[in-house]
Amino acid sequence: MMKIGIDARMYRSSVAGIGRYSQNLIKNLLEIDNKNQYVLFMTPADAEEIRKKKIETRNTKIVETNISHFSLAEQTKLPKILEKEKLDLMHFLNFNYPVRYKGKFISVIHDLTLHFYPETAKKTNFLKRAAFSYVMKKACQNSAKIVSVSESTKKDILKIFHIDSKKIKTIYEAADDKIFKTTSESAIESLKQKYHLDFPVILTVGQFRPHKNLPGLIEAFGKLRKEMPAKLVILGKQDPKHTRVYEAIDKTKAKSDIVMPGFVTDEELSLWYKAASVFVFPSFYEGFGLPGLEAMMAGAPVVASNQASLPEVYQDAALYFDPFNTADIAAKIKEVILNKKLQEKLIENGRKISRKYSWKKTAEETLDLYKQV
Repeated sequence: MMKIGIDARMYRSSVAGIGRYSQNLIKNLLEIDNKNQYVLFMTPADAEEIRKKKIETRNTKIVETNISHFSLAEQTKLPKILEKEKLDLMHFLNFNYPVRYKGKFISVIHDLTLHFYPETAKKTNFLKRAAFSYVMKKACQNSAKIVSVSESTKKDILKIFHIDSKKIKTIYEAADDKIFKTTSESAIESLKQKYHLDFPVILTVGQFRPHKNLPGLIEAFGKLRKEMPAKLVILGKQDPKHTRVYEAIDKTKAKSDIVMPGFVTDEELSLWYKAASVFVFPSFYEGFGLPGLEAMMAGAPVVASNQASLPEVYQDAALYFDPFNTADIAAKIKEVILNKKLQEKLIENGRKISRKYSWKKTAEETLDLYKQV
């Protein structure tokens, strides 16, 4: 029996991508493994959310610690808390870890966004950028194994940090099909009425970060709107510190046709995927691209950027565009909306591709990695 620690301080749903990764990985690990002991290190907010879900097992222990990510306390206080548990292995679900920690550990690198787009970090300054880079470099050097969520991310890690490729294991994420089983036609219709969605719905999901290319999508929507009626729905937690999105909205003449409901629950997200005429993922850079896979599972045709991991993950289940060319973005969206045969093909391929990935498989491969280490 091993005693395995998991850094689940980003478990809560409000953390978005890494939160979803943490929730699904932990849930499936506990379902398939009743031999090893798991110690989950969580903030009070994370602990409250996991207890509501009632997925804990007899081999689970929660250690509450009010230490936030990317904080000084993470570097100074967290190592002692981890060492007190006498772990055989520690699993950090992101690259940030306390560099003074001496135990054996695995780290997950979801992407190198902070390297390629350092302005993504809030209140970024030179010292913070240097700290991010230093911690990520140390994680690559000192991890017993590194989990990358795509081959694209693996190539980025090798290119930037020059480590042995055998040290990196690619383990894919997956879409959670359970959140798409509760939708009803009446609920979808109510959503459309609430937001006055009388025209084709162009949906995107993402944080207000530079690499998400939301300004580019908004500009492309402005061009598309001159040619046909449509609504652009942008889901995700709004962030006034990243002003480019708001500037792009103010600039476009299609402002009145842009809807921003903000951060939504999984239940609401499911409805939006079902209501979408097309899902668009315009990012310049992604480590995996989970929202597009979720849209496919929900039955929405997907139009996506041809950059980074997206073609690797989506394969033939998306129509691709150049994210640096807003005219191309607009043209591909219009093509999917107007071409019913193309829609049907993308929906069919999307369902097939989304089923190729599963969180159970993610957990099984992660457990195998624990045993190897």
